[in-house]
Amino acid sequence: MADMQSNKKKVALWEEQPEYNFLSNSSIAQNLQHLSEDVDILDQKLKREAQTFTLQETTSFPVSFFPKPIEQFVTDTAKSLSCPPDFIAMGVLVCASAAIGNGAIIQIKNSWVEGASLYCGIIAEPGSAKTPAINKALKPLFELQERNFEEYNSLQAQYELEKDNYEIELEKWKQDLKGKKKLKSENKPIAPKTPALQQIITMDSTMEALQDTLLSNKRGILKLHDELLGFVKGMNQYRAGADRQYFLSIWSNEPIIINRKGKDPVRIPKPFVSILGGIQPDMIEEIVKTGREGIANDGFIDRFLFCYPDPVPANWTDEDVSDDVVNRYCEIINQIYYSLNEETPEVIRFNDKAKVLYTMWYDETEQETTEAGFPSTLKNVWKKIKGLHSRILVIMFMLKWANDPQRIKINSVDEESVMYANYIMDYFKSQARKVFQVTQSNEEDKRAIKLIEYVKNKGDKHEKGLCIRVNSLNQGKVFGRNTNIQMIRATINRIKSQRLGEIEELTYKNNLVKQFVLYKEAIGQ
Repeated sequence: MADMQSNKKKVALWEEQPEYNFLSNSSIAQNLQHLSEDVDILDQKLKREAQTFTLQETTSFPVSFFPKPIEQFVTDTAKSLSCPPDFIAMGVLVCASAAIGNGAIIQIKNSWVEGASLYCGIIAEPGSAKTPAINKALKPLFELQERNFEEYNSLQAQYELEKDNYEIELEKWKQDLKGKKKLKSENKPIAPKTPALQQIITMDSTMEALQDTLLSNKRGILKLHDELLGFVKGMNQYRAGADRQYFLSIWSNEPIIINRKGKDPVRIPKPFVSILGGIQPDMIEEIVKTGREGIANDGFIDRFLFCYPDPVPANWTDEDVSDDVVNRYCEIINQIYYSLNEETPEVIRFNDKAKVLYTMWYDETEQETTEAGFPSTLKNVWKKIKGLHSRILVIMFMLKWANDPQRIKINSVDEESVMYANYIMDYFKSQARKVFQVTQSNEEDKRAIKLIEYVKNKGDKHEKGLCIRVNSLNQGKVFGRNTNIQMIRATINRIKSQRLGEIEELTYKNNLVKQFVLYKEAIGQ
């Protein structure tokens, strides 16, 4: 009995953290209030262990941690597109990542520094507006790239004029030297330098093209993919593992050497590439499997941050985003892009309180991997998440600085920014667990999870949760073209056995109609 009582304790992840104004936000205040209440941890664990498949609670991206202008951009854009705000928020993080590039790093300790590059995937059904959401979030980069193209075209025209003059001067220099025994090389005309395009976004999937782009873009590049599965499956299509190893080195910002036939080796000392793309839910298992097919399970796919939000109804809406909101968001990204210099990057360091909060979260994350029942497949993911925390921190801090550069000191990260990063990384943990749940469950549980997701998306409101006719599940081909009524019934029984749903029998015009009711517990209500 004493052992059971010892499992009742106060839950307060950040109880030593100072209070901030953001805690007055109702949703966050409720969350913190919940964390500080008496919770019977043993009782919760026993209930979870009794379920043969677990339902991962889906949390929304904590957009209130962005600076206010960006929070408004994210929420307004999500409403205008009828999509989860997670799509926009993910795009904002990657957009800021590319704007920072090699222009800023954070020094965690003398022997450990991190940049801002991210590999990210957005998981959603086709037609869920993930591509428009990404494009809206990347608008500042597309505009910056367009300006860079205009500047490049101007420089290219100037180069052509200088090249013509150079060739005339070179020919004149050669004529003057005719008959002379000694060449005066110091008087030889200097060839003009070929201009380089400062590209920011690339959609070319070949490693050779990416290497060429990195050679002329020391700041870095964003690699954008409509579908990530093709990128992951195709990276070793021609070179048997070489591309994969390059992307592992690039993720760590380690130097890469380019060797090409008939040419001298070229070294890129600090390659910076962020990756963003979409994934269809049915393809999650394949992309995770493909991503883990590297030599000795190299952890390539574990380096990705995924977001897998619940779908929202794509109803018509007159909601829109004002030009002022979009312009202010673009101004913040431009402030980052034009203020930093990859030749002399800003070095960000923790203040004392910020370092304490960071180490608390770091140790708590490590502790999670040692708890009974923690999936072994997620241990490598958690190791990468510990390193990714500082990358998200750099991005969030630079957004905060760019929103108020006169007040915020750019070289010293504060405890508030660390706290925000802590919560954002806990969000990504929940998303990683959801991906794990989908990819690692047995076939019966995968079907149960898929049916639950279908009902959450298509079901009607019911006093106990959501409901849908059993025949509608069969007609909707929940499990693909091989769906049949026997499979539907078996899966419903599976969910009923977990006490997460029931069958109701109704009579309509003397006909018996069966409907499946999914309980509130299964939909996070």
